[in-house]
Amino acid sequence: MMPQPTLLKLGSPTGGREVRIGDLARATGKTQRALRLYEELGLLVPEMRTAGGFRTYGADALERVRWIGKLQELGFTLQQIQQVVTATSGAAPKDAMQQVRALYADKQAELAEQIARLQQLQGELASSLHYLEACVASCTAEGTSAVCGSCATHRGERAPNLVEGMRS
Repeated sequence: MMPQPTLLKLGSPTGGREVRIGDLARATGKTQRALRLYEELGLLVPEMRTAGGFRTYGADALERVRWIGKLQELGFTLQQIQQVVTATSGAAPKDAMQQVRALYADKQAELAEQIARLQQLQGELASSLHYLEACVASCTAEGTSAVCGSCATHRGERAPNLVEGMRS
């Protein structure tokens, strides 16, 4: 059985202590290597290093790593996340939020296009399944190919592209 991520309450008064990279990795489900990469890219900044050279992170690190993960789920690359971080550091708040809003609006439009493409593909799969279910239910001809199209069930009917493509 795999160990569950440690639930750290980094932002609470009792759990606001600094944590080492291994604890943060366990709490977020990320690898230490990923967290080091985030640090190299300027996405995550350790609070300090111990005398032994261990990275320690403050209360905001857990939320930052979750934020990075959510942006990655939305399809942002680490370089695009760097753009968001860069836009919000050093710029006037209004300008920073306008830049972030533009990046988010572009991503929303991109996701809407992906959803439309996926819905079209889902429709094509549904029509192909419907076509093939009729084959399974009615095909009794011996020796016909699996996608023959020569049976009475589909005579004169054009097969969906996902079925037609198997014939060539």
